[in-house]
Amino acid sequence: MTPADKPSVSVLGAGNMGTALGHVLAGNGHDVRLWSIEEDVLEDVRDNRRNSKYLKHIELSERIQSAWKLEEAAGGAGIVLFSVTSQVLRAVARDVAPHLPAGCIVLNVAKGLEEGSDLRLSRVLGEELGDGRPMVCMGGPAMASQFAAGVPTAVIVGSDDPEAAKAVQQAFQNEFFKVETTDDLVGVELCATLKNAYAIALGICDGMGLAMNTKSLLVPLALSEMASLVEALGGRRQTAYGLAGLGDLITTGFSADGRNRRLGETMGSGGDWREFMKGPTLEGVPACHSARGLAHKHGVETPLLDVIYTVLCGEQEPREAMQSFLREFDYNGR
Repeated sequence: MTPADKPSVSVLGAGNMGTALGHVLAGNGHDVRLWSIEEDVLEDVRDNRRNSKYLKHIELSERIQSAWKLEEAAGGAGIVLFSVTSQVLRAVARDVAPHLPAGCIVLNVAKGLEEGSDLRLSRVLGEELGDGRPMVCMGGPAMASQFAAGVPTAVIVGSDDPEAAKAVQQAFQNEFFKVETTDDLVGVELCATLKNAYAIALGICDGMGLAMNTKSLLVPLALSEMASLVEALGGRRQTAYGLAGLGDLITTGFSADGRNRRLGETMGSGGDWREFMKGPTLEGVPACHSARGLAHKHGVETPLLDVIYTVLCGEQEPREAMQSFLREFDYNGR
């Protein structure tokens, strides 16, 4: 891709993921406009070439420019990247819709299902932006602080439009950031959502001080449930066993920094996990509620997800729920 072929990119959401992805794009020669409702973050990027609040150790390229208005951010963009929480995605999409260029690719990296409707986020974006726009979802094991620092990383992008997926792959791929493509948009989206819920269960094991043997036996159970849910909702089972599912679950469920895992750890250690939930957004909590509802609707058995759900609903104490599950669940054939 020559410099003249590199589309400008609008990044909506200047948290650690949005900023880190913008950093990769800028390093690949793309002009990036970064939008956020947090004016102090935009000022920091503009004045100091830093996002000290979310990605403080990375010096940002001059190609990344702050945008205070959505119309400024989206104007002329070839790719519009949504990196906001699932709770505000619809509102941001509705506000930016009038300013999107015709034919731009919509790339979503937000995780979750819409609360209340349980819609996949590509469906939410389609409703607000128009279903005719090329829609791509990114998933996989990608800790923002790591790949922003040049740590070798691989992600997967899913889309019903193979040309859009290829364009996103070309925009991001370089010697340390690799991009796999698939037409299983449903599978990538659901895995990106579900892994946050199962990371809570893995964290409970950490909080209880259980050995790696115990924590590791939950991984294939989680993947089996994820694969069954993906299949029931129109995706492919095998997506759960690649970067989108297994890869992301390992990163999220075994990383010390993952907030969903840390919530589970607080639960398992007997800490005040309800107080912990008052902090920054935990996508695993609404994901658990939505996924369990969908599982019941489609007749999918999810005993491990049920454990997380009963704890979040206050029906059982975390340690009691996990001990009971490990004692009584039949692993034969799983």
